[in-house]
Amino acid sequence: MKVLHITNDFSGSKVYQKLMGELDSLGIPQIIYNPIREVSRIGKNKIELKEEHSEIIYSLILNKYSDRVFYKRKIRKIVNDLEDKIDLQKVTSIHAHTWFSDGGAAYELYKKHKIPYIITVRNTDLNLFFKYMIHLRSYGIEILKNASKIIFISAVYKKRFFETMNLQNVYFDFENKSIVIPNGVDNFWIQNLQETKKELNFPVELVYVGSFTKNKNVLRLIEAVSVLNKFEIKYHLTLIGEGGKHEKKVKRQLMNKSYVKFLGKIDDKAQLSQIFKKSHIFTMPSHTETFGLVYIEAISQGLPIVFTRNEGIDGFYDNMKIGEAVNSQKLDSIVNAIEKIKTDYATYNFIGNEILKNHDWAKIAKKYEEFYKIN
Repeated sequence: MKVLHITNDFSGSKVYQKLMGELDSLGIPQIIYNPIREVSRIGKNKIELKEEHSEIIYSLILNKYSDRVFYKRKIRKIVNDLEDKIDLQKVTSIHAHTWFSDGGAAYELYKKHKIPYIITVRNTDLNLFFKYMIHLRSYGIEILKNASKIIFISAVYKKRFFETMNLQNVYFDFENKSIVIPNGVDNFWIQNLQETKKELNFPVELVYVGSFTKNKNVLRLIEAVSVLNKFEIKYHLTLIGEGGKHEKKVKRQLMNKSYVKFLGKIDDKAQLSQIFKKSHIFTMPSHTETFGLVYIEAISQGLPIVFTRNEGIDGFYDNMKIGEAVNSQKLDSIVNAIEKIKTDYATYNFIGNEILKNHDWAKIAKKYEEFYKIN
């Protein structure tokens, strides 16, 4: 068995690093192929692979502009590069880590070399490619038709996929080969699980961890806290993270707001855990979210969460009271959710062990191993 991972974002997200590291521990030979646009991406998220027949290929073949526009040309470029750099006769299975950007290349390789592949459907696939690039929809359906498995990172994305797409003749085929496998969390959070918090004091400590992009909706979160503190400062907000086009706007909005703290990036998990322990509610009302691992990290430390309705973690733990889902576009929805958690704090009850067992990378890797063997 030898698995080829096609992943446009390997150098941009640590999610892939964790999964492929666990697969390496299982002794699975892997080729991790990452087509990139910038030299600065080379070496990012690199794994020291123990399996001798494994390798990581950072391939600087994409440009910053036309490859974003001319999708089919980009796919051809990736396929040609893969054929030049890899002995495809030794590859037994392909894992395309996005439906469109990676799946197109997997589909074309399948047609030419008959290598079976599985597809992972993520945020940008549904919220960007399928929603706005109407001319690619029929091609997208062909990619899924020929995939042996369709993986959804969140339950809500699988639900939305089957509700919004006109699948007609292929519905049952797609349903039978679709499965939800969430992302895992770092072992630190599993090993340092905390009990659900039952009491809060004032001021109520809110915490956000992430980047500062428009999608993360931090400006509206700050506005919500300002509304809550209009007559009296009852809430503090701690912002942790860096990066994103809205970081400067966020910092400007903090002027004259003594109840908001900006701590910047914190990589040390023990330090982050201490901040979670001093906090009462985790707040991240993103507009879109494939899953949002930081929600699980916060839950592992006993915090109820403010999350986004019909995105990410929503629908995954309906049998437990983990927090409140919001409409990310509506200020009053975020305000009301925070106020509700504060008022009913003792009623938020979730079993951390039950949740975290779904997010153990070692167990998740074994599920993928079975799919690769079937292929």
